Formats: sequence, structure tokens, C-alpha cells
Amino acid sequence: MSDELGLSVGAKGISEGIKTGREAGREIAKNIEDAQKEAVDIAKQQANARIRERREAEFKKERAIFKALEEYRHRKQISEEEYKLRVEFIKKYGTKEWDKVIQIKNEIEKIEKADKEYFDAELAKVKWVQFWCFLVAAWIAYYIVWGGKQ
Repeated sequence: MSDELGLSVGAKGISEGIKTGREAGREIAKNIEDAQKEAVDIAKQQANARIRERREAEFKKERAIFKALEEYRHRKQISEEEYKLRVEFIKKYGTKEWDKVIQIKNEIEKIEKADKEYFDAELAKVKWVQFWCFLVAAWIAYYIVWGGKQ
């Protein structure tokens, strides 16, 4: 009599529905776990990247400090050597001769500055010519590729 009412078919349908629901639930749970795992992995990667960036920044900062200390020592050594040289020179030749040395030094610095300015001006001219050459080359390339296809 239960078969006549379709109870066994209904029970089987419900059981299949529950089974399918469980499988879908497992699949959803697996997808959620995978998404959570990916989120944790991304968070770890970002944290590691931040730590690496901080370490690199600290390293650069430390390197800059070491460079600055080395430059300071170098400049101090030069100034001390210049002072000793000045004292020895003045003792040997006098202050008038030292003034001549300073004048020669100033002349050399002016010449070096003028040479640098001349070099920079010539370099700017070369860059300007190079720009125009690239521009003309681009125009020629355009004309060769698309210009004749009108």
C-alpha cells in the first residue's frame, strides 16, 4: 500500500536530495576552505613583502649612514691635510706665496667650472640633435609603413 501512494519513490527522492545536498555542502565547504587558504597565503605574502621592504629600507638607511660617515672621514682627512700643507708652506715660503697658491687654486676651479659648463652645453646640443634624429626616423618609418597606403 505504501508503494501505491508513492512513498518509497518520495523517500528515495528525499534521500537523493539529502545526499546531493551533503555533496554540495562538502563542495561549498571545500571551496570556502580553499578561499580562506588563499586569503591566508596572500596575507602571508603581503606581510613578508612588507617585512622585506622594511628590511631593505633599513639596509639602505644604514648604507647611507655608512656612506655619510665615510664621506665625512674623507673630507676631514682632506681638510686636515690642507691645514698641515698650509702651515708647512707658510713656514717655508710665507703668507704672500700662500696667497698666490690660493689664487692659482681659484683659477683652476674657474677653469674646471667653465669646462664643465661647456661640456654640459655640448651634451645638451647632442641630446637635441638626437631627439630630432629620432623624430625624423619615426616620421620616415611611419611614411614607409602607412604613408603610401592612402
